Amino acid sequence: MKVIGVDPAIRDNGQAICILDTDTKKLEFRKFKMFVDFLNYIMNMDFNQDYYFIIEDSSLQKVTFIKGYGSNVQNSISRKVGMNQAASTITKQWIEVNKYKHICVSPLQKGSKWNKQYMLAVLKAQNYTTDIPVIKITQDMIDAFTLVFKFKPK
Repeated sequence: MKVIGVDPAIRDNGQAICILDTDTKKLEFRKFKMFVDFLNYIMNMDFNQDYYFIIEDSSLQKVTFIKGYGSNVQNSISRKVGMNQAASTITKQWIEVNKYKHICVSPLQKGSKWNKQYMLAVLKAQNYTTDIPVIKITQDMIDAFTLVFKFKPK
């Protein structure tokens, strides 16, 4: 089985996915600058594989405003949250239409952000392998890996 953690986003640095091959324990990371490139990637996956998607879905959170900031900052945060909610919804719909097994996880369920050192410690402890150089690992990749690690089927 291949477990795919998806951190959907529409922003300048794009979004990332983490793919875990549960048989080999090999991790693959992909980044997509444009959301349409991510959708094209999903459309062209090998349909003979058994996939399980774990999608971070910010639309599961009720709050889009953070109190205590000025209106310009709150508006900016709200726009970014709305864009991520749209990306999450489109991702979920596309995966459902194609009948892939999946779950959606709220950012609150995912928990606090891991840093690169913590992720590398988990990789080592779990005997996961990856070809990506440490220098290339981004926060989006770490977030996608966190989904895979915490919510993969047992």
